[in-house]
Amino acid sequence: MTRIARLRSMQILVGIGILALWAGANALNLVESVLPPVIDVGRQFFAVLARPEFLVGFGATVYDAVRGLLIAALLAIPIGILIGMFPKLEVATRMLVDFGRSFPVIALLPVFVLLFGATQTMKVVAIGIACFFPILLQTIYGARNLDPTIVDTVRSFRIPPHLRFFKVLLPAAGPFIATGLRIATTVSILVAVGVEIVSVTPGIGREIALSRSYNETPTTYAYIIYAGLLGVVITLLWDLAEARLLHWHIRSKVE
Repeated sequence: MTRIARLRSMQILVGIGILALWAGANALNLVESVLPPVIDVGRQFFAVLARPEFLVGFGATVYDAVRGLLIAALLAIPIGILIGMFPKLEVATRMLVDFGRSFPVIALLPVFVLLFGATQTMKVVAIGIACFFPILLQTIYGARNLDPTIVDTVRSFRIPPHLRFFKVLLPAAGPFIATGLRIATTVSILVAVGVEIVSVTPGIGREIALSRSYNETPTTYAYIIYAGLLGVVITLLWDLAEARLLHWHIRSKVE
């Protein structure tokens, strides 16, 4: 059995073990008030697929998460490369970056609601701010670790700034940026669902909040599972994209 096959088998066994513990807790009535029967959740897991609001909510969550992530990337990558290339600028902005990456964006939700209302624009702004700092931080690391010989060569040949950015700086910092994007991708889904639950804006989070308010606990858990699966699928898609875009970096690590 290959290493990947063993890993997949272990993951399946862990999943089966969790379901067994869940069923056992239900059979013993240990957590009946907060954990519905597995059969009921499984039934609702497939039943919600027929609901129009499921597809609408699923699409809204993905669409807004992608929009916020793209906006964050378009801003954070050039700013991060600029900061990383100039040590004095990095020192000057270090406290701000550290504060931003540790600040919980959900705490700003009341301010966002006042500014934008409980709208999808508000949700995209929250996602963009939450995703901005992980990408920025990793981009700074990538630009800072650029080989000084490459920098001197670029300067000596007087390569134009736009070519220097796209042909030298961006590829060199690519693996670090990819790490930042991977982190931000997960953050985008978490923040999207969290904002939807709190503000009841369209998305999977709103369906979780509404089903909970109607005391439909199995349906609530079904939507929560779908939210988790969405994160898993997006992570797998990002792995495939990273393997194709940064194949040279992956090969060098293997060698």
